Amino acid sequence: MNRVFKALVPTILLTEIAALTFMTATWAILAELHFPNSVIFGGEAVTLVGIVIIGITIFRRAYWAEGRIAAEDASAG
Repeated sequence: MNRVFKALVPTILLTEIAALTFMTATWAILAELHFPNSVIFGGEAVTLVGIVIIGITIFRRAYWAEGRIAAEDASAG
């Protein structure tokens, strides 16, 4: 369980940064082009799907890295 928490911390931090950046950019671009709110919310939903995929990818890579670190620590000590 410790491995999950160690992988979850960078996942949350990096995904939060990506979410703030991408959601703000999506809203700013669509609002600047004077799209109606329904299109803006649709664009935000599509962006959110992409952020979820990014978060899953980051978690899988961090979980794999934590497993590798744990294996190296176990073999060294």
